[in-house]
Amino acid sequence: MGKGYVHRHQEALEHVRNVEGILRDKGYEVMINETAKERDATLFCITAYEEGYDLVVSIGGDGTLHETINGLSGQGHLPKLGIVPLGTVNDFARALQIPQGPEQAIRTLTSSRVKTVDIGRLNDRLFVNVVAAGSLAESVSSVSSEDKSRLGAFAYIKEGIKELTGHSAHPLFIRHNGKVWEGDSQVDGEEGPPLPIDLGIIPRHIRVIVPEEE
Repeated sequence: MGKGYVHRHQEALEHVRNVEGILRDKGYEVMINETAKERDATLFCITAYEEGYDLVVSIGGDGTLHETINGLSGQGHLPKLGIVPLGTVNDFARALQIPQGPEQAIRTLTSSRVKTVDIGRLNDRLFVNVVAAGSLAESVSSVSSEDKSRLGAFAYIKEGIKELTGHSAHPLFIRHNGKVWEGDSQVDGEEGPPLPIDLGIIPRHIRVIVPEEE
């Protein structure tokens, strides 16, 4: 008998109950935790890792999944990862062909097929599909929950167009190694100091439950 650890999206109580039922039918002991603030999912996953859980299930969007994966940064035995995508885009789940419908994704948790996935690392943070900075990151982060619910993926296009047609440069103030650099972020502007970025890949780091092969 294994132990499964679930953290839940605030609007997904019914899906959480369905996940709990499926995992209990599979013989798991289930612990459910709800995220209430930033980094909750990361802390829940660190606990699951430290206490030897066999499975973590992320129920939510790409942001929730990002926090979940950052709780799986340890070495040695890591829980398998199950994903029930409830976000607007769900990039990572799409790449692994995990169904976008919650009920179908929940049924995927019974799959015996596991895919081992590389993880990116930027300084002390992990990521699974993209790292962005500047205008792209700003436009993505400025999308409101209301727009995502109302417009879906088009909400990101809307904010991207606004950013492209707005200011061409952003003021920057960088303090690094005791020195200060100030200027604009435009591509043809003055060259700034190198930033302290340590970018790498952790090969075959997490095991994700994916649909059975047809």
